[in-house]
Amino acid sequence: RKVLEASNRLLAISCFCIGTDQVDLNYAQELGIPVFNAPFANTRSVAELIIGNIVGLSRRIGECTMQMHRGAWFKQAVGCYEIRGKTLGVVGYGHIGAQV
Repeated sequence: RKVLEASNRLLAISCFCIGTDQVDLNYAQELGIPVFNAPFANTRSVAELIIGNIVGLSRRIGECTMQMHRGAWFKQAVGCYEIRGKTLGVVGYGHIGAQV
């Protein structure tokens, strides 16, 4: 509400996520400010991030990065795996799950 009160030149509000819970819809309507929702705007980006995280986790990139910042260099692949040929279980097959 405070943000809407301070935004005297605001023409519209667009929510690039699922839902509009973060916006006081009644107050926006009182001010004549339309609120739009674009729930699929980031679907592909999130799906790509998930694929990248799967690769990163299977190669232990986070752990190796921490060790490297501490001055260690482990040139080995122990505990690292390729994702090719593996089965991926997707819990929740909505728009993002379908893209993954």
